[in-house]
Amino acid sequence: MILGRLSDLASHEKILPPVVFRALKTIASIDLKSAATGRFPIEGEKLYYMLEDRPLRTEKEHRAEAHLLYADIHLPLSSSERFGFALPQPGLPIVEDLTESRDLAFYADPANEAFLIADPGSYLLFLPGELHRPCLAVTEPGSIRKIVVKIHADLLDLPK
Repeated sequence: MILGRLSDLASHEKILPPVVFRALKTIASIDLKSAATGRFPIEGEKLYYMLEDRPLRTEKEHRAEAHLLYADIHLPLSSSERFGFALPQPGLPIVEDLTESRDLAFYADPANEAFLIADPGSYLLFLPGELHRPCLAVTEPGSIRKIVVKIHADLLDLPK
């Protein structure tokens, strides 16, 4: 997981993987106040973003998830968002497997899960296989407008 702020993006160009920098630079150039929700290509099906209005839930109402083929960049827009994070845990039971249709699997509660709060203007990058629990309410359940960028692992040049 990588946590950063869009305001620091220029100074992170040499640190971030090039595709992550390109994606974040694209997101930073969008007028999000007038943008409609939906799915939008950046570089075809291997790099795209979704602008979403999502419910915020409690930790007990939302399961940890991971993806095999795509990395996620989460950018909260309308309010702060709480996230759970844990490193991959071989043998952790899959509760619901949607990898074939949606590159998504939900897991039992991971050990050593850490929680953090991301404010608007920040981003969190979760690599393929990293367990994360997005869309958690900071205080009271409600809703959030956010962007989720999807980056295919082929573009990240990760070790196989």
